[in-house]
Amino acid sequence: MKKRLLLVVVLGVFLTTLACSKAPEDNVLKKGGTTIVKLGQETITSEQLQDELAKLPPNIKAMFTGKDGLKRLVDEVKKREVLYLEAKKVGLDKDPEFVKKISEFRKINLINTLIQKNVQTADVKVTPEEAKKYYDDNQKEFVMPEQVRAVHILVKTEKEANDLSDKLKKGGDFAAAAKASSLDTATAEKGGDLGFFSRGQMEPNFDEAVFKLKKGELSTPVKTSFGYHIIKVVDTKEAKTTEFEAVKQMIVQYLTGEKQKKAFDNYYSSVEKNYSVQVDEKALDEFVNKQSAPAPAAPGAGAPNAPALPPPAGEPHK
Repeated sequence: MKKRLLLVVVLGVFLTTLACSKAPEDNVLKKGGTTIVKLGQETITSEQLQDELAKLPPNIKAMFTGKDGLKRLVDEVKKREVLYLEAKKVGLDKDPEFVKKISEFRKINLINTLIQKNVQTADVKVTPEEAKKYYDDNQKEFVMPEQVRAVHILVKTEKEANDLSDKLKKGGDFAAAAKASSLDTATAEKGGDLGFFSRGQMEPNFDEAVFKLKKGELSTPVKTSFGYHIIKVVDTKEAKTTEFEAVKQMIVQYLTGEKQKKAFDNYYSSVEKNYSVQVDEKALDEFVNKQSAPAPAAPGAGAPNAPALPPPAGEPHK
């Protein structure tokens, strides 16, 4: 059953791939090679089938190897062409929505062809020296900020937090207390572990308290919009600058993109000046303001959902 379902999915992808690989207005099957299937006045030939197979991505092509696979290929191409002929027969090629899609397809592909022929991005290169200069000139971008790894227990009231704090100061097991008492179900089973995070990822009160603690130190109750927290810092990482080699490829990719964008911008500027392009700023502002206006609340809508509890380990608080 699973194998059959997989085959159905793959064949669906196959039909979609073949459909996308043809130009929308293409109704002429290749005539070269031996005729394998006749469809009225049309034919499916061995040459066309070879071309269809060559266009398939490797993972799909693997489904059409061997005698059975190639027969399946013929069957799927036949199905596609029969459905294509039927669509034309019932006049779907004249459907306004379809015609609109064809127009959009042509426009996008014409633009892409224009850019490919006139904006030379393939030859854009970024030298190691350029990458190193960017690294040296932008050191702040590569500084890993100070981080702490903390565990916490969230309770509803200040009294609960004070009682819990007293127990922990007397040697209580923090992880066990978190599992038993913390309202943060995302971290409770992990002993309240929030993982490593940097400044600004938690609520301000939580953030301020945790970065004042030393490793192994326990906080007094900290109030946030979620309730009251007991926090303990279990590890710290000092701020450090990432080495150049670790980010070199990322910098090269970024600078390559910047050079390609510059090439495009220069080409576009040379083209735009040949046309009388005017923007009605008043109309633009009206459009932007209208689209940006908040949607009216639905009748009877209640208060927004309460905020989530502090995030699971390693995830920033939003």
